[in-house]
Amino acid sequence: MISKIRNKELNLPIFCPDATRGVLRATDSADIENTDIHGLIVNTYHLLVNPGVEVLKKAGGINKFMNWEGLTISDSGGFQVYSLIHRKSGLGKITDEGVSFNLDGNKHTLTPESCIQTQFGIGADVIICLDDCADQSLSEPAMIKSVDRTIAWAKRCKAEYNKQIEQRGLDNQSRPLIFGVVQGGNYIKQRERCATELNKVGFDGFGFGGWPISGDGELNAEALRAVVESTKDSKYHYALGVGDPKSCVECVKMGYNIFDCVLPTRDARHGRLYVWSEKPSREVLDGKFYEYLRIDKAEYAEDLAPISEYCDCYTCKKYTKSYLRHLFKINDTLAYRLASIHNISFYSQLFEILQKGL
Repeated sequence: MISKIRNKELNLPIFCPDATRGVLRATDSADIENTDIHGLIVNTYHLLVNPGVEVLKKAGGINKFMNWEGLTISDSGGFQVYSLIHRKSGLGKITDEGVSFNLDGNKHTLTPESCIQTQFGIGADVIICLDDCADQSLSEPAMIKSVDRTIAWAKRCKAEYNKQIEQRGLDNQSRPLIFGVVQGGNYIKQRERCATELNKVGFDGFGFGGWPISGDGELNAEALRAVVESTKDSKYHYALGVGDPKSCVECVKMGYNIFDCVLPTRDARHGRLYVWSEKPSREVLDGKFYEYLRIDKAEYAEDLAPISEYCDCYTCKKYTKSYLRHLFKINDTLAYRLASIHNISFYSQLFEILQKGL
């Protein structure tokens, strides 16, 4: 499906690697463009802390700051803040007003209004509402309160969004899109209730909020499916944080068309590379279509073949498994760049197939 966001024409579904702090670790914008990846996600919380929104405004927005011409999505930062607070309660507090947190001795406050203001300052093409990302183990009464807060915050986010649009004189083509986030944990009725109320507020798209992976490590298919079915009239369905290749395929089948995850670049930096089990095609996606290659294994010390015979990325065209293993053994940072280019290219190949339909 071809879609246009601002002046950027996209073929959906799309995968957006995590450039959390304004950089896709170990790569530059040319590396990313050469892999045929067309979107990135950045994080409001991290950019608010460093370099700060005023720097980004002065630079002309995150795209100019990064020298990136593709789609940019700014996450609300709520997930990171809640993770920070849940790990150590003294680092912050969540109230109906918003979230306050302490980092490196500095106090920050994130409200629905300031979250939207910050994302306009970042200048992303798609901005995400601040939501209450509750732990999936909460009791249903506690989850009901979390959903209530998510709905209330979404209304405040949309009101601030409309205010920013009016103040900046943006029309329908120049405005960023705004997505609501559907919470509710594993309680399907709460997912449906949250989606129903967010639909009333009105958003350009909807994201799956919370944990997409269940306690046993499997995809939380029932909850994921409930979000799509409850927002079926929307053009955009965002599987926030869903990113392993198999899960991406399953979620595309459900109706999701935007994805992001840290996995491909994180795995790359740890020498865990994605390779096709056989020649890439629509048909192979029904089975075990990929496997992991651990480049640190001794068997690759003298292997002068590329990482994958089915990959034409820069790394596979120019270097061998033996050389890449050598780079990891001597801890040279070039290893991270070459491995990241390969893993991102694998995702690019996968989504090129998915764009043709399942």
